Amino acid sequence: MAPKTFFLAATALVWPAITQAYTLKDNYTGNNYQDFFGKFTFWTGADPTNGLVQYVDEASAWSNGLIGNGGNIYLGVDNTNKVGNEGRKSVRLTGKTAYSPGTLIVADIAYMPQVCGTWPAFWMTAASDDWPQSGEIDIVENANNAQNNQMSLHVSDKQGQCTITSNPAMTATKDRWNNCAEEANGGCDANDSRTNSFGSGFNNNGGGVYAMEWIAQAVRIWFFPRGAIPSGASGPLGSSPNPDTWETPTTVFESNNGSGCDMSTHIRNQRIVIDTTFCGTWASGTWSSSGCAAKTGYGSCEDYVKNVPGDFKYAFWTFNSIMAYT
Repeated sequence: MAPKTFFLAATALVWPAITQAYTLKDNYTGNNYQDFFGKFTFWTGADPTNGLVQYVDEASAWSNGLIGNGGNIYLGVDNTNKVGNEGRKSVRLTGKTAYSPGTLIVADIAYMPQVCGTWPAFWMTAASDDWPQSGEIDIVENANNAQNNQMSLHVSDKQGQCTITSNPAMTATKDRWNNCAEEANGGCDANDSRTNSFGSGFNNNGGGVYAMEWIAQAVRIWFFPRGAIPSGASGPLGSSPNPDTWETPTTVFESNNGSGCDMSTHIRNQRIVIDTTFCGTWASGTWSSSGCAAKTGYGSCEDYVKNVPGDFKYAFWTFNSIMAYT
């Protein structure tokens, strides 16, 4: 059950708050990882972000060595063949289980893509085709050779106003803020200043744990680098994790005084999504400013992705565990 606060009052007497930790609902990496891919569908349509990617089905992913479940979960991309406008082969997984407010997602990630031209993400959205009316929560996301994670919330003004608290207790730096409607502001986002929160810095530190709590009043995200993960039963990898016992969240998208954004209205039926795309609006748009043009010697993201397959051997994810709690 999600942490909830109960108050018992009689005249002037108010009892202290009582909190309850979460309990496990879905272990995506249980049974020695053997069942993992059965909990997801493989997206094979066009990339909504206009990436130079060819998402493949499960059979093709196995036959091309793009996925694996031995000792952890591996999600890679084609790093052997030059490609044309059809794009480089990759996978995009969408969880079969939809979640509601009162959910905690915890992912122990050992490695993530760190290559110019890539746009990897671990996120949540609905399976419906009315994006962003059912919302989107981006837990891990950035592009090219970035070292800092960006966390985002995308909702629609068709569900009403979604204004979040201006100055919540959090450690990330606010970027787009206040109005999280995609139509008005492109959503809201914040950037983790720690250079071990994404890409090569993350990988060189052995990865870490990301946790996302979604309740009716807020979406909170934490990042714990390897070596600084709270231990014990109430820790993010414990048997009954309790976010109320953890440090200040990395990012907080919180309702403005309880009236600005009902997260249960704006965010619905969220499913876990994991993908790696190439170029697209983000990686292509920041190709020069990220330093990738100078580093690779290619003037465009697309030319690099098409012609240098060997570099993409570092464009993979490995997950030690993914847990969903309610």
